Amino acid sequence: MSNFATLAEASTYLGVSKGTLRNWDKAGKLKAIRHPVNDYRLYSLSDLRKLRAQLSLFEDSSQITDEKSTSSTLTLREVRKILSRLHNAMRDTDANSSLIARFDELSKLLSLALYASEHRHTRQVLNAISEPRSTYASNVREAYRAFCRDVPFEHPPIFEELHCSDTAIFECGKILSLVSFKNAQVDVKGLAYEEMIRRTFDKTDNQQFFTPSQIVSFMTEFYGDFITGDICDPASGTGGFLVEVAKSGRQYSSLTGFEIDERLSWVTGLNVYLHGGRNVRSIHLDNGGTLGRGAEEYFSAFDLILTNPPFGSDYSDRDELARYTLGKNKASRRRGILFVERCSQLLKPDGRMGIIIDEGVLNLPHAVDVRRYLLRHFSIDAIVSLPETAFMPYANVNASILFLQKRKTPDKQSVFFGRAGKVGRKTNGDNDLLFQADGSVKLNSDLPEILDAWSTRTNSENRQDARFYRTNILKHFDGSRDSLRLDFRFHHPSRDHSIGKLESSIWPLHFLSDLCEERNISVIPSKELADAIILYTGLAHIQSRCGVAHQEPTLANSLKSAVKQYEPQDIVFARMRPNLRKVALMDFSEGGYVSPECVVLAVRRNGSGTWLIDPLVLSVVLRSDLVFGQITHLVAGIGRPRLNVRDLRSVRIPVPPLDRQREIRAAYEKAIETSKTLRTQAIRFERDAKKAENLAVASLAIRLAGNGVE
Repeated sequence: MSNFATLAEASTYLGVSKGTLRNWDKAGKLKAIRHPVNDYRLYSLSDLRKLRAQLSLFEDSSQITDEKSTSSTLTLREVRKILSRLHNAMRDTDANSSLIARFDELSKLLSLALYASEHRHTRQVLNAISEPRSTYASNVREAYRAFCRDVPFEHPPIFEELHCSDTAIFECGKILSLVSFKNAQVDVKGLAYEEMIRRTFDKTDNQQFFTPSQIVSFMTEFYGDFITGDICDPASGTGGFLVEVAKSGRQYSSLTGFEIDERLSWVTGLNVYLHGGRNVRSIHLDNGGTLGRGAEEYFSAFDLILTNPPFGSDYSDRDELARYTLGKNKASRRRGILFVERCSQLLKPDGRMGIIIDEGVLNLPHAVDVRRYLLRHFSIDAIVSLPETAFMPYANVNASILFLQKRKTPDKQSVFFGRAGKVGRKTNGDNDLLFQADGSVKLNSDLPEILDAWSTRTNSENRQDARFYRTNILKHFDGSRDSLRLDFRFHHPSRDHSIGKLESSIWPLHFLSDLCEERNISVIPSKELADAIILYTGLAHIQSRCGVAHQEPTLANSLKSAVKQYEPQDIVFARMRPNLRKVALMDFSEGGYVSPECVVLAVRRNGSGTWLIDPLVLSVVLRSDLVFGQITHLVAGIGRPRLNVRDLRSVRIPVPPLDRQREIRAAYEKAIETSKTLRTQAIRFERDAKKAENLAVASLAIRLAGNGVE
């Protein structure tokens, strides 16, 4: 009997209970033979191998559990495999169904299975796969109706019935009967549904409904002390913010989501409920959604709002716009802007909200009225700028998070600012992980440090390159331009630092326009220099911060747009994304052409033909903190922020006597030579370390083979 396994051996091999094997035997799914001596069940090893391959939901099929299992170690990878099997079963049995239709039916079945982990009768119905297919499907349909009646949130009528075929229910039931959520923690139970949402909505035209989990977690933790009372997301999408609150363990009173899309309203309710949410309301508001009149009955109802509204689309209902302070006399207005006002109306007095907003609202001229509204109706707790890659691969957008408190009379404008360069998310949407020396793993994110700085009320030690700081914003509103800018750059402490340095300068200050003239010779190479090879310096050919630039021989025909001409000893200043500090002295034997995004500066000479300031010294100071602090608050725009040439001309430069300039240049060149020497040594040390590492490996292998001499 060497080709057969006992009941216990087969149970261990497949990772299911003995009772499940007996049920499968009765149903004909896995037939056993009887031992000729003791009449015990025996299973063919070949049959077991085939079934194990079919049931390979996990890397190790011994992790498959039934309702009697005590396992609670379902991993994200395992959950994904379960969902893949369920989706394939639904697709193969209801081939004409759409992705969304399959999502609906799988949501119903999965929520029923999760519900069954705490309800024995429902669990028995799902696990009774030995019954005839039609009987099994009928019982599951009735169990789902009972589930809809029992759960404490409203199911829209279209989602109260299972619409898939009997075969689909039976095949999915066979898979779910192998998996137990009975002893799993609440967040693991919710994880299964959360993953299905991600599969459906994070990869389709509906991705605007899905906020990256890293940002959701950050916003929830940021206002952790204020997670109390009645909490709302007025653009709930798939319910991510409310789920995070439900998982936080805080003592809130209720969770409410508003959605314009009926399916997503249903998704929110299920998602929050399956994550253990209490007093859950998921409200479908048609006719404008939260921005329509249906939301008015909820005015002044909430203590905290956490939301990511659809700020990338316009609202153009003229009658409804007239009901908004920020919509009056407008043909259309961005929804994100109107959501700021609507959220204010939904909040109780002194209530708080965290809202993601297009950064243009904070710095561009078209939104001055929005910033004025914010300053009149809220005390601003914090503004955190996100990288433009935060929502990739589905959106490339500059956004910030506003943390606000509704106040009848705002009494403080000391604001915490933070800027995250990394949020723990790659541009393809995967987690961006850092592996530590001790073997642990953490997200590659600036958000925890910003959160810690906010919690401890600390400022960045390096104020010139601060990623977070606190400042009184009112001191920067001089009224000269009436911009009321609220972005991270405008109030950055480097601004005050530079002003202090300039005011204490012992040398006379000159505007850059007094020291240089702009060389503004523009040509279109493909037309004016056709078939020629030119020396071209694009933005990619200028290194950040170090002043190194290259001339690239380029076929003129390949450059369709205009470029600017420069001469030897000119300075090029990249005005697009000036925070990269791409400034370089063109110290070449002949001139060339540069990207039109650069300003070309030629240093003026005095009457005797001597430069007013050494070109190298000027090029270095133009990429220094002294200059950056003067311009950082003037850079505006989203996506590709730029510095206005007019503002660059007004930069002030200290100009010492020429002999002092020579000393300053000599000290700089000596320091640069030292840095080059250190870099060369570092390269050599790295190379030597690699050789030693390779030698150690080779030596170990030789000794292991017994060929070495001890």
